[in-house]
Amino acid sequence: MNLKLRINLIITLILALVMLIGAGMMIDNAREDVRAEVDSTTVLALHLLDAELLHYVSDYTWANNSDKNRVDIFRLQSLDNVRHLRIEFFDAQGNLRDSNRPPAGHGSTLPPAWFGKLMGKVSSSLKTTRRPIVINNRMLGELVITPDPSYEIAEIWHDTLGLLSLGLLFFIVVNGMIYWAVNRALRPLNTILNALTELEHGNWGARLPLFSLPELSSVSSKFNAMAQTLENSILNNHRLTTQLIRLQEDERKNIAHDLHDEIGQHLTAINIDASAILKANDLTSTYESAQAISIVARQMMEIVRQMLQRLRPAVLDELGLHASLNELIDNWRQRNRGVNLSINISSQVNCLNETMAITTYRIVQECLTNVTKHSKARLVTIKVELKLGRLKLLVKDNGQGFDRTLNTQGFGLAGMRERVEGLSGSFSLNTNPSSGVEICISLPVMLKAGI
Repeated sequence: MNLKLRINLIITLILALVMLIGAGMMIDNAREDVRAEVDSTTVLALHLLDAELLHYVSDYTWANNSDKNRVDIFRLQSLDNVRHLRIEFFDAQGNLRDSNRPPAGHGSTLPPAWFGKLMGKVSSSLKTTRRPIVINNRMLGELVITPDPSYEIAEIWHDTLGLLSLGLLFFIVVNGMIYWAVNRALRPLNTILNALTELEHGNWGARLPLFSLPELSSVSSKFNAMAQTLENSILNNHRLTTQLIRLQEDERKNIAHDLHDEIGQHLTAINIDASAILKANDLTSTYESAQAISIVARQMMEIVRQMLQRLRPAVLDELGLHASLNELIDNWRQRNRGVNLSINISSQVNCLNETMAITTYRIVQECLTNVTKHSKARLVTIKVELKLGRLKLLVKDNGQGFDRTLNTQGFGLAGMRERVEGLSGSFSLNTNPSSGVEICISLPVMLKAGI
């Protein structure tokens, strides 16, 4: 069941419940009205009959047996308009002598049986009134007044039928209006669904319009912000991937260049000296060639060591992160003697696992490279510490900074951010053209196995 149908069904059930409650209250009030109407008519009829009875107390020749045609002492047939009561006079022998109802009945249109059952409690609560008629100590008979609410119930049924028809019409109209209003209110959901479908199909430029409803307007703003962030992330990933491939190719090119120009030349020299040893006729020539091979071999070892250091610092595996960072900073200081360094590196960093250690090392290395290339700083502060289960890294310089609005971030800063976010950390960059750069990084600590 979709949302539109569910909302309409809930509202329909609420309306039906309200109408049922209203109908129940109306029927209950109708019972009380019928009871009050019949009771008041009964009281009035008794007063009238008592007055009629007093009229005949002094003149009761109608009771003479010779006047057998005179049976209407109370002229009850003239009270046929008293519809709520059945008034009957029985003589002393129990024979019906007079009544306000014709033998054929009242002939009114009866309500449905179910409505009669709902109103049935009225009849059971009404009591029959019996009044003995005694004149001059002579028992003439009995006057029986029986409440008959059928006329009143029939009138209430006709009134209720009109109200039910009006209520049904109201129910249909209101449901139609609610269906139209809900359909109109939920129409923006189709727009949102289409925008999500566009994102699913790779159209990162999909955006939502500003809706008139405040709630949907907030959804639109949040969606557009999310889509913009997603688009920027995708574009950054594509750019980073492209630059990463380019850097990989450049690194391979440099390694190939070193292998060809450095290692290749040295291997050629070794080959020549080895051939000279094979062809030598005296020990002096052999010694000189062997000495040349030894010198070339040491040079090759230094070249290989530099290449391995560039690929991965060996001291990081041998001595740990603390010593590796100090060696990295000392080497950088030798190449940048005009820059003052303020260093605070906690020795506790040696307990970090390999992933966190190489990440910290590469970030510091990239920051120092950026200072050399762009900053023109005279003071660099480096602080690395473990605090409250997190690694805190701060690199700050007093250089010229840059304008972040110009989108000048290269692979270095984006790469650092990717490394940090990949470890569920936070990356913060503060800079402007008139001041230096401050990079703050916080990473959840991951320790070496067994610590």
